Amino acid sequence: MGFSYSGKIEKLSKFYKSMCKLNIQIGTFEHSYNKVTSDVIFDTRDIEQWNLLFIKRGTGETLSIPLNKGYLFTIEGNEKYSEFIMYFGIESGKGKFSIKEFVSNLNIQVPKEYEISDSRRKIIIGYDRLDSDSDGICPIGVTNWEVAHAKNPSLPKDKYHRTSKNLLKTKELYPDIYIATKEMDITIIYGVNPGDKTTELKKCRFE
Repeated sequence: MGFSYSGKIEKLSKFYKSMCKLNIQIGTFEHSYNKVTSDVIFDTRDIEQWNLLFIKRGTGETLSIPLNKGYLFTIEGNEKYSEFIMYFGIESGKGKFSIKEFVSNLNIQVPKEYEISDSRRKIIIGYDRLDSDSDGICPIGVTNWEVAHAKNPSLPKDKYHRTSKNLLKTKELYPDIYIATKEMDITIIYGVNPGDKTTELKKCRFE
């Protein structure tokens, strides 16, 4: 039989609930083990299979671990286990490593709640751009398509509207802006660096 292990990460339950309060589906937190520091992505968009993606700082090496129902950290098969121990530089050999201890250590490092910050936004965009139009995380302007169409009647009615990807990006990075604009035909323009309007836009002031 191949390697098989499932262990519950209890603190992810509260962490996930705090994500739900923000109405987001992707969270991230820092994790360190065996001198390996990673940014961990907790992606809950796929209702069939949640995942924890470890992204090693410095090299960008990744390790994806399925999270089964009940917040179960799950490794199935010798190949996946080998990938796991290589990522963390764990020495093989009886009595040298306990995966149960690893999961316990991981559980301790999960924050009680998720708080959005620019540093975390950058990590998420590095994992998934969400919107291919921009790698930026800073809102620097808006396009109100209702106003644009009113001022330019020649614009095709079936074009020039907010895209679903732009809305998704706003939902994950700026839940407050998402709530304020989700029923409106408004595109949030993102830049790599803050602009003159960034501070006001973060406060949901769009004028």
